[in-house]
Amino acid sequence: MTSIQTSKFNVYNKIAAFLLIYALSFKGLTRLLKAVSDFTSAFTDLKKLLPVSTKQPSMPITLTKNEIFESMINQVLSLANRAYLFASDYSNNILLETFHVEVYNFHNVAEPAKILLAKNILEALNANSAALIADYDITALELTTLGDDITLAQNLIAAPSANISTNKAANDAIVVGFSIVDAKFQLLEKAIFGKFKSGPAANQTLINNFDYAKLLSNTTLHTKLIATLKDIDGNDIEGGIASILIGKETKEAKSDILGVAEIDEFHGGTYHVTFSAPGFISQSKTIKFTQGKVTTITIILLKV
Repeated sequence: MTSIQTSKFNVYNKIAAFLLIYALSFKGLTRLLKAVSDFTSAFTDLKKLLPVSTKQPSMPITLTKNEIFESMINQVLSLANRAYLFASDYSNNILLETFHVEVYNFHNVAEPAKILLAKNILEALNANSAALIADYDITALELTTLGDDITLAQNLIAAPSANISTNKAANDAIVVGFSIVDAKFQLLEKAIFGKFKSGPAANQTLINNFDYAKLLSNTTLHTKLIATLKDIDGNDIEGGIASILIGKETKEAKSDILGVAEIDEFHGGTYHVTFSAPGFISQSKTIKFTQGKVTTITIILLKV
């Protein structure tokens, strides 16, 4: 596949995970369910056309992947249990549902579905981080660590082999397959937006997760860091600094009004990364960057 096709395939995987998680929300919606079925069928047909790698991942890589997913799930369960008390104390039914998660929720579902579920819970945790840190025995470091593990797990999900076939007919069929899935996705998007973006059944959380799922995967020719700096109240920190020590060189970027700092064009590897901002305690982390991939991270800085 081309890099664009690989990126699109990753989007389709995330959409499939989203549809699985929100299946109950779509129950009884005849035309929306048809759009779901049409998209799923087209995606299934596309996967049959794609080249399959003959290489199997080595055992150490598999173990690392399993360990990272296990760590992510364990952290989600630990934090969600404590946050459930917060939701109960404030009689927040939406958060009660969000934080009511058990280990079986992660069983027998695809890896993208596990990541999307973890992201949904982390989003709710970060949105209420001030109260959770103050009164519910949750630390800023725990939230940051969960975000790191989610990013690592997401980066370890490999798309199908990108080997380019020499068979023109096969490549043409793949192009057609992608165009069919694109067309079905457009109808699916209309159906979901039409029902849940506005009107009596509006569901902003569902829409936010759908918007996340449909973002093109972070495929780039350069290794890149995208860091979002926030305080414990969830406010974006403008003017903060993210810096990476690469050998004798330091690459750095200043966070914008949304708290986002981006560092681009460096070789993959494991580096010391420091996050700082005036009036806040600096935080240093050791981060492994995969060549040609984008690493996203949310950092919560505590005031001095």
